[in-house]
Amino acid sequence: SAMGPFKFLLKHGATVVAVARSKALMKLLKEAQEMPGKVIFPVKKGADWKTPLAQGDCAALEKVIGCDLLTEAPEIATWICSVAPGKPLVVGNYTYLDGALHVQVAVACDCIMERVCKERKDTALAFLGTPTDVHVISSEAKVAMEKNYEEAPAWMKLLESIGLLQRNKAMEKNGIAFSNCIVSDQGPNYILAKRIQHWRAAVARTDGHTVSSNVSPSTATKSVTSNASFAAAYGGMHMFKPMEVAYEELSMSMMGALLIHDVRNPKSASHASNALDNPLCISAATSFHGGVWRCPYTVSTIGVPSAVRYYLVTFWHAILVGLLLTAATVQYVAFGTLPGPADAVVKMLAPLFSPFVALASILRVPL
Repeated sequence: SAMGPFKFLLKHGATVVAVARSKALMKLLKEAQEMPGKVIFPVKKGADWKTPLAQGDCAALEKVIGCDLLTEAPEIATWICSVAPGKPLVVGNYTYLDGALHVQVAVACDCIMERVCKERKDTALAFLGTPTDVHVISSEAKVAMEKNYEEAPAWMKLLESIGLLQRNKAMEKNGIAFSNCIVSDQGPNYILAKRIQHWRAAVARTDGHTVSSNVSPSTATKSVTSNASFAAAYGGMHMFKPMEVAYEELSMSMMGALLIHDVRNPKSASHASNALDNPLCISAATSFHGGVWRCPYTVSTIGVPSAVRYYLVTFWHAILVGLLLTAATVQYVAFGTLPGPADAVVKMLAPLFSPFVALASILRVPL
């Protein structure tokens, strides 16, 4: 996906094992050419990949590289188990597909991770959590959420009173606070695929594996902002403090840094040797949620007001002109006159159009 740490890791000299379809893998290899890191990628058994790579023949290379997680999961698992023998692996799931395919690819990745963890005991796992999910949050985030609601301005309270906004209220069970940030518009497939990742993280950490599972902020990726409605909502969301939408570069850098922290820092919650109150607490301390956990209102209800605010601020001049023209048209139809300023403008511009009016009269064109 666009939020994967591929470029971040290569820029810092890491060795990355890239598992992707041939077309996507070719794109990754082109991006890797100017970076200090190293890429290990799958090749069809018995195929000559060195010659087209040396000759720069992308078309020929694309035919012999890559793999498909949906149809070749067992083969991929076997191959990963053989990669870089004797060295610890960090296996990350950064996949995304639309609809039911997202669940299918999540299950495929889960099977691969389970197999690799069984065969290579020092394997670490990595996941990139979505902010629009149910998460365990810190006590500080819960207090901040309640304080921000109490200090919310009157216009937010008004929108809440008419049902346009819903309070963001943490749930608490056995002293652990949960924040429900699920957006139903994303559909059941999306949230199920993410839930599978939570389950695998809990199981793997219980089995002694290091697991990096942090929440990323709402990010203005190209795929998201190509949708006009999402782009507008993101453009106005910062009025609900402390909500902030991150640009792709910032988000990838922060999540890449957190991944390195989780793998390298023995005091991180990612390490199984550090006790947690609950397995789901793994991401409570180090998630970069962008304000979702502290926002006074739910992320599922702030989208429409955010979009309206964005349109008003960005296109206020066009909206104003449209309203004035509409008002002038209504008055002309109803009373046969124009508003004073509009009538003055028409009279001022009339001499400029007199030649066209005369020509239309000669040609008997009705105006």
